[in-house]
Amino acid sequence: MYLIDTINGKEQLLQRDDTIRFNKDWHKDVLNDVKLFGEKKIVAMTYAKFGALVDEDPDFGFQFEVILCDEIHSLPRFSAFLNNNPNDRPLHSIAKKQLEKIVQRGKVTVIGLSATPKRAMEDLDCITRIITVDADVRRLETMEKIFYTGIDSILPILPQNETGIIYIARVTQMREICEKLNSMGFRAVAIWSKHHTLKMTEEQENARQYITHNAAIPPEYNVLIINASSETSINIYGDVDYMIIHSQEEEPRIQVRGRYREDLKRLYLLDYSAAPIVPNEFMGRKLYTAEKKALCETMKLRNKYGAKLKWTGAKPKLIEAGYAITEAKDSNDHHYAIITY
Repeated sequence: MYLIDTINGKEQLLQRDDTIRFNKDWHKDVLNDVKLFGEKKIVAMTYAKFGALVDEDPDFGFQFEVILCDEIHSLPRFSAFLNNNPNDRPLHSIAKKQLEKIVQRGKVTVIGLSATPKRAMEDLDCITRIITVDADVRRLETMEKIFYTGIDSILPILPQNETGIIYIARVTQMREICEKLNSMGFRAVAIWSKHHTLKMTEEQENARQYITHNAAIPPEYNVLIINASSETSINIYGDVDYMIIHSQEEEPRIQVRGRYREDLKRLYLLDYSAAPIVPNEFMGRKLYTAEKKALCETMKLRNKYGAKLKWTGAKPKLIEAGYAITEAKDSNDHHYAIITY
């Protein structure tokens, strides 16, 4: 049996000839200990579906020879999520506890796959053993890493003749960035989980299906915006010039970069301690109070406590980054600043 963390990942996995969806006949064969299951294909399902089957039958899972757990780090992560509906069963938590019991009994081989196994090693309550990757295995290369403090300062410098992938955790911000990119002349689309309370449009669902079926960005778009529903499991090939990972955490950085299965020209990473980037629209012109405020909102610089910096705090960081700032008053005695480089 093959377990996977997301529906998007499961649907892409099911494009393989050696996998098949869960079906009731297969389930019946498993429970009756029938050794040959139908078409002799590997059945793939999400951890949540596995948890639902265990919820129905507490012995489900012990009948297998091998259980392959893809993106195993996601299981304790999803198990910690609180249900909004108190009537919902904690399916990921049920799946996690069942797999721990299966490992402890020792008769089933359970193999976990992850590029970031730390969470699984720490949070799974069973014996685990790391099988490391050989040092001479070729890894995906990233030619250039660029650190930024605010995503709004990156968007204006992205070439519109290139193709990119952007990772943003929150659906509301995904929508905002998608609308902004499209207003700037990009061809952007955002996809998230089909089970999210905010439903995708038919256009978004078509894009999601294209990606899961073809492992590529639909040709009519040049920017794909994803979140945790595509952070793991899916694979994307083809010509992608850059990725933007709007997170400072190591786990999503590693996982999201791995979604593009080829070498990458540029990788933009969120880092609030990075040198600021001033968009061209704020360069070489008079910036009054409103413009300074807008610039600070765009750069999103922060102090060591995580609070956003206003102009007085942002100015020294700009100078430290190599920008020259000239401050003066106009004929109406209004203060302004001009930034040059």
